[in-house]
Amino acid sequence: MKMDGKALQVAVIVVMVFSVFVTTTFPASSSATADSFGVEDANGYKNTYVGVPVNITNVQSGPVSCIIFNITYDKSVINVVDVQKGELTAEWENPSYLNFEWGTRVSLVYDTQAAHALQNGSTGSVVLLNFSVIGEPGETSMMNLTNIQLADIEYNVGTAPAKNGTFSILSATPVFDTGSGTYPSISGTFNGTLKPNQTITVYMLYTYPCPGTGGHSEYVKIWNSTGWNVTTTWDGYKGDWRNISFNKSFSLKANETYNYAIRTGSYPLIHHTNALPTAKGWINCTEFTDANGVVHYDWIPAIKLF
Repeated sequence: MKMDGKALQVAVIVVMVFSVFVTTTFPASSSATADSFGVEDANGYKNTYVGVPVNITNVQSGPVSCIIFNITYDKSVINVVDVQKGELTAEWENPSYLNFEWGTRVSLVYDTQAAHALQNGSTGSVVLLNFSVIGEPGETSMMNLTNIQLADIEYNVGTAPAKNGTFSILSATPVFDTGSGTYPSISGTFNGTLKPNQTITVYMLYTYPCPGTGGHSEYVKIWNSTGWNVTTTWDGYKGDWRNISFNKSFSLKANETYNYAIRTGSYPLIHHTNALPTAKGWINCTEFTDANGVVHYDWIPAIKLF
């Protein structure tokens, strides 16, 4: 009788975990191993998601058919929110993971096709850890691999030396800045175009508020003529609420024109012109519809892109 993927994964994990308790050392030369197993240093910005591959280098005494490992990290800085297959495990069953106070335990098993097990000499990623970045700029977290278990197709369990890394939260630097605007101000929806004079990578938008107000952006969409687009929405008055972050960073290419739609709340500062040059390119107003339904053709929101 052939087990389905989920049943096989559970059975293999039980065998592997049990083997850890019945012996204090892994079998010697006949057990699956590799030169190293772990992560490289990584970084990202607050309120974004960063993928960190877990790599295996030069599989030996394989093929490897099942992998279990723990990764320890500071959960006030980063947190695993998803685990995906790696380049070497594209044909395997989907990874399973459990989050704990200390970090995350990951397990994955092949699809019972011998050709899809990790063959001797294999090097590459086995899973991609998707981290939510929740700490403050300048903070760091270890990413330490422990309890690494590699099983061959007979489910003899070996291990490999851990390669640990550090995750660092980057300080935000504006890549497109209109500068502070002026009064009068009212909330509403801005539509227009922007054209950077150099390629910029964007992950967040900051809205300049009128002093003493809660001026902010509630919705942002950026798109081009090819149909490509990104959108994001505001999380409310909590945390770093003057910034609105995108799920993933993206690039705006030099000398290409992009459309924007920005819906603001409270009282943002305004540039009262239909076209504004900046150090990194131009931003233009197509129309601004204010909260009273009045349409203006020379209102540009005061913003920074990071």
